[in-house]
Amino acid sequence: MKARSNKWGARFVLGIIAVIFMVSFALAQGSPYDKAIEAYAKKDFTTAVKYLKEYVSQKPDARSYYLLGYACYKIKNMEESAKYFREAYLIDPAFDPKTIKFEKK
Repeated sequence: MKARSNKWGARFVLGIIAVIFMVSFALAQGSPYDKAIEAYAKKDFTTAVKYLKEYVSQKPDARSYYLLGYACYKIKNMEESAKYFREAYLIDPAFDPKTIKFEKK
């Protein structure tokens, strides 16, 4: 009986450790927006476009669309750039790009 109790306790502790590890790993991955901002800061606009597209499909906002448009502009994709700039201003006609702060969400 005592051997079963020890096995259960060991499994429980290992289970808790596994859950903590998975949660910390998930948090370390960062959101698509965070990854986009990191890529944008490194001037890796192709990667920034990839993550910003993922982000705006989940949470469209004027700032993210503007950044997506500018990243497309930097990789010389003018047609897509114009599309995303329009989208930013359709979401928020009073949007001002000067208000963009490069911080993680």
